[in-house]
Amino acid sequence: MDSTATPARQRVWMSTPEACAALGMSRETLRKLRLRGVLVPGKHYRRWGCTQGRGPLQWHLENVEATITGWSRRHLRP
Repeated sequence: MDSTATPARQRVWMSTPEACAALGMSRETLRKLRLRGVLVPGKHYRRWGCTQGRGPLQWHLENVEATITGWSRRHLRP
């Protein structure tokens, strides 16, 4: 491995497949949390590329983890 490469965990924005792997959740779960308004644009995800708002999403892993942890504690209690 190249010593100058940044480990995926330390990058700020990640692709959807990278975020799913790091978080241990499916693409569909991320989509549902986004559509419910749990994950918001600019803070948790952003579109990238010059595709007029239809580019692939990138995810801010730290913000997503913090929000999901807090949200699940409030909404997924037995």
